[in-house]
Amino acid sequence: MRGIDIHTHVVPERFPPYRGKATDVPWPGMAPADACHRHVTIAGKHFRTVSSQCWDGACRLADMDGTGVERQVLSPMPELLSYWLPADDAAVLSRYLNEAIAVLVAEHPGRFSGLGTVPLQDVDQAIAELQYLVQVLGLEGVEIGTNVNGLPIGASQFEPFFAAAEQLGASIFVHPLRPCGMDRLVGPTALEQVLAFPCETGLAAMSLITGGVLSRHPGLRIALSHGGGSFPALLARYAHAWSLFPALRGGRRRESFRSRAAAVLR
Repeated sequence: MRGIDIHTHVVPERFPPYRGKATDVPWPGMAPADACHRHVTIAGKHFRTVSSQCWDGACRLADMDGTGVERQVLSPMPELLSYWLPADDAAVLSRYLNEAIAVLVAEHPGRFSGLGTVPLQDVDQAIAELQYLVQVLGLEGVEIGTNVNGLPIGASQFEPFFAAAEQLGASIFVHPLRPCGMDRLVGPTALEQVLAFPCETGLAAMSLITGGVLSRHPGLRIALSHGGGSFPALLARYAHAWSLFPALRGGRRRESFRSRAAAVLR
């Protein structure tokens, strides 16, 4: 069987120049590198070097055919979610990324599906962009971070966004972003991937349950990156605590936790 890979990131070949009004904005850019590569820059400083597979659909297809992947679900490189930008600037960047992803999907609709991004630091603008990318661009949904400038996605501030996503039938792909606990890691920087990202994802998953998001919006379609991070490994512990501490379940039965957990994991 040929597979479907839902975790494949996009970086456009170039970015528009910054035209906002703020100063010292960490706006992304691209600089020349070796053949078939470019340097991603943030505020003019080197951040990461990426290959042409990030923006070239034909290169992606060749790799997919070589690895037995039938379809990729494209989403922005998480560092481009840009929750730290002024909301108006983030809305401009989100629109650019969404349209770039839509072009890739339109060029190879049988092989690519697309998830866009929204300026979630401003919920009203995020909803407007969500409507545009689903209803106009035809993307399947969005990628969001596990937190928005330190605020967990299960916080009440994001309730209108999740209500809109449910109404639109938009898929949501949750990716760890600026994970907590980095100051507690001892060892090489790769531990960010090994430990901090999975723990960050677990916290975000639980916030969707304990914040009541999934209870209020059972029609949401949510996928957690990296196998759900720490969430599946600690699920039995969470369920046991749910049965012991009434404050955790807010009057809901234990079965409610299991059903909500299943909704996150499916």
